[in-house]
Amino acid sequence: MATVLFIIVIIYTILFAFGFLSYIFTSVGLYKLAKKEEEGLSFFAWIPYLNKYILGRIAFGSNTQGIIMTILNIATLLLYISLMFLTRDLYLVYFAVIMSCVLSIVTVIYNYIARYKIYSRYSKSTIIMTVLDILSFGILGPIFIFAIRNNELKEK
Repeated sequence: MATVLFIIVIIYTILFAFGFLSYIFTSVGLYKLAKKEEEGLSFFAWIPYLNKYILGRIAFGSNTQGIIMTILNIATLLLYISLMFLTRDLYLVYFAVIMSCVLSIVTVIYNYIARYKIYSRYSKSTIIMTVLDILSFGILGPIFIFAIRNNELKEK
């Protein structure tokens, strides 16, 4: 029993470390890109879920797109949290599961499009970065954002 508990603790420690590193890479990269593009709210890059506003703002050049990205990510989180409390009505649980899956897919696709737009503005390897980002299920996204943070803007 102690061995199983130890393995679980190790797995959660590794997942936490990966999540923390991903957060740091994304935050540093988005912050530097936001500063480069003279965004007034560049500190949002350090706030979870609000950093999606900066991602959308840099990628699409629009406050509206930044707000949409933020709302999509927060709505997805809230739907998943609500699943913990929906235990009495089975139809409501099914509806929430289906809605959270659909919303998750839309959010993921929107995030990939945003990162593609950023890659295309700051990198010569846009297609390669996008394909590797998608094939890694988004794991490489924070690393790529971090890697291009000091690149010059190709176009605006």
